[in-house]
Amino acid sequence: MPWLPVDEAAERLGVSRASAWRLIQRHGIPTRKEKRGRTWRTLVDADLLALALGREAPPEPRPVEASSASQPALEAHLSRIAAEARDLPRGLKWDLIKEEAQRLGVTPNYLARLLRRYEAGQLLYARRPRRDRGTHRVPAELRKLVVGLKLAHPRASARRILRIVEANDPGLLLYRPYSTETLFRLSEATVRRILRKAEENPAFRYALLSEEGRREFARTWAGHVLAEYPMQMVMVDMTRCDTFVYLPEEDRMVRLRIHVALDVYSGAVPSLVFSREESQVPTDQLLILMTQDKTAIVPDWDVRGVPERIYWDNGKVYRSEKSEHWARTLGIELVYSRPHVSHTRGKVERFFGAFHQTFEALLPGYAGSDATERDSSELRRLLQNTRRWVAEGMPPERDPYPDRLLLEEEYKGRALQWLLGTWHREPLEDGLTRLDLFRAFVPRHRLADFRLEDLYLAAAYQVERVVRGNGTVQYRGRTWYLDPRHGSLLPWQGQKVVLLDVQVLPGQPLRVALKNPDGTLRVLGELLPEPLRADSLEARAKRAADRAAIRALQEEARRLVEELSPAMRLEDMLERLSGLAPLPRRERITLRAQELPAPSPEEIARGVEELAAELEDDLVLDPIALGEQWLKERGLLPRGEEE
Repeated sequence: MPWLPVDEAAERLGVSRASAWRLIQRHGIPTRKEKRGRTWRTLVDADLLALALGREAPPEPRPVEASSASQPALEAHLSRIAAEARDLPRGLKWDLIKEEAQRLGVTPNYLARLLRRYEAGQLLYARRPRRDRGTHRVPAELRKLVVGLKLAHPRASARRILRIVEANDPGLLLYRPYSTETLFRLSEATVRRILRKAEENPAFRYALLSEEGRREFARTWAGHVLAEYPMQMVMVDMTRCDTFVYLPEEDRMVRLRIHVALDVYSGAVPSLVFSREESQVPTDQLLILMTQDKTAIVPDWDVRGVPERIYWDNGKVYRSEKSEHWARTLGIELVYSRPHVSHTRGKVERFFGAFHQTFEALLPGYAGSDATERDSSELRRLLQNTRRWVAEGMPPERDPYPDRLLLEEEYKGRALQWLLGTWHREPLEDGLTRLDLFRAFVPRHRLADFRLEDLYLAAAYQVERVVRGNGTVQYRGRTWYLDPRHGSLLPWQGQKVVLLDVQVLPGQPLRVALKNPDGTLRVLGELLPEPLRADSLEARAKRAADRAAIRALQEEARRLVEELSPAMRLEDMLERLSGLAPLPRRERITLRAQELPAPSPEEIARGVEELAAELEDDLVLDPIALGEQWLKERGLLPRGEEE
């Protein structure tokens, strides 16, 4: 019972693949999964599928070549076939080969080739090398053109190179690889093969490098990254600490990660951050802390500035679009070290080594550089002592230190003391400390001051949302509206706004901004979660802000109509063409009802008497004019008129 892939069985039976699947589902024909290569194929019983179609089973495919599994069987028959065909004439010999090939399941040409090699004493299954092996089928001039365009445009892809050639002369892409009349067209795959072959030449690879790439080539060769003055280049890197610390809120011990920014010239550290995991947030905190003045909190840590370049590896956090956006905003050039090359980051690696050996090795809970140096029983004892002390409320008089683990904040405080007291104050070869070198030679223009709020916004996650009809936006499963102190989002309903989610500092409010045509952002204000009750004070404030925004929008629309009115533009044009002094603008006249004082009761009575006297003298009772029903009700209809 042959099992075939569904598409192959459908092709053999002369139906479409969709029809075959309908038959399989309708009649419940069994199927099974089978992995062929890297993909899983669905196989079907071809006999049952043919029976469902009312046809005969599909014929077996005729093999074209013998596989490696049938090679021994063919070799066993070659001697017999060669003996039988030795004395036969040419026509009968070919008939014999066709008969044997059909019986063995191979093609006659394939069996004839094997028979010739067997009679000549050659290897039966040896592949002959190509006659044009080692030669170029693409003409040399066309290869030089492709390589020259790559040198002129180092970042150009194979597709772009083809477009450049085609835009100038499409005929250059045609060539004859052999002495035939057939024309071949240069393809992207051929361009990529030409470039790969050219990159085997070291001079070509070096010529493709950018200016910074050539400097990195020199750094890798020399093994040194140098700077001429402080904050010209800062190395940034991250590693795991070798000391376990205790987290009281989670009741567990962890090894923190240390993120450091190291000035290449002086060796001073402008920023140092600890985190529990590797993510974008500690990297943003490190970059922001590097530019801020920290002397108000830590008086001895006056190392700061905006570097010209940041040198780091190819980690996903450093290669992220967010890090590149932050650096581009501050005008910082990013330099990436070559992959699998660590000796160019030797300065920051030496800092980590000193941190582990001179600081962490003296603390309780030191785990060593690898697992073989770790004493698990000692760590369990320290953890039990720490838990017991924390459960008692952490009284200072009963502190078992150093027979306990350090808390997270204690560890960070001691690490900062080591940085400021040991690393920065350690004398170097010339007698100066790292802090002295930084203070003495840092350029003043590198000490630029930035508002902390602006840096937070530069490092914020930007998410686009569409304003709803009621002036709200949806983000993370909640509805948000603009703080009434900053206005309302109602005028921008149906338009896209940018939400700024600042995750660098916990507790930062969510902000909303508009994107300007030049790509910058105009912050509108902070967002608040929508109130749950419609009669709350927050909901009332939102409605009041929406009404004020609508009134302002209407007033602005009226002003635009007045400014852009065709009559006003025609009047301006006539004034400019006349050459006379501009006439004073006509003021808009608004008719208002004159407010009169209310009459007194005496004046009302006098007016009624005058009206009655005038009616007696001048009034003509006309039934048609006054209405018969009205006159009958009041007994004023003249006699004779009632009938």
